[in-house]
Amino acid sequence: MINERKFELFQKNKTNIKKSVCNCPPDLFKQERDWTCSIACIRSLISGVKSDWKSEDEIIDNYALTPQPYFSRDIKRLNILKDFDVIYGCDQKSITFDIIAQYMENGYYIMLESMINYSHWMVLLGCFVFNGDSDPETDTLVFFDPYYNSLKAMLLDEFINVWEDANSEENKVFKDFIAVK
Repeated sequence: MINERKFELFQKNKTNIKKSVCNCPPDLFKQERDWTCSIACIRSLISGVKSDWKSEDEIIDNYALTPQPYFSRDIKRLNILKDFDVIYGCDQKSITFDIIAQYMENGYYIMLESMINYSHWMVLLGCFVFNGDSDPETDTLVFFDPYYNSLKAMLLDEFINVWEDANSEENKVFKDFIAVK
């Protein structure tokens, strides 16, 4: 029998996710500049909804984007995704990863922003539950990381601990995401 870790000082993360869920957009786009992870992720999500959409240069030019991090509030304000069914993190009073998994199960493509590389967006491809267990210390997430143009696997527990908006004090969004269907 494996002894569980005692949680005496810190609270253990918990979820109610009972089964694996994945939803991968058909195309995954590498970011073309050091600040365009949000744009690359948006392009990836949209590839699952519309086959011929804008290039990174067209998005930057059409919306007069400048080098800086962009959060869900910025994307919404700029109206970049006005033609799509979108759920923005900035519109949520509170969010849990369970809700994100439910959005994915309902057919939404998901991008999440976290403190990985400061304010960094990645496309969530799947949440994998092992042995029917809903323990974030064993459940694994797979992301597409547009900066490295590669896949990244992380324990759900690890991600929950870094899933914080770097601009949360200013914009009051603590766990930012964008979901597109």
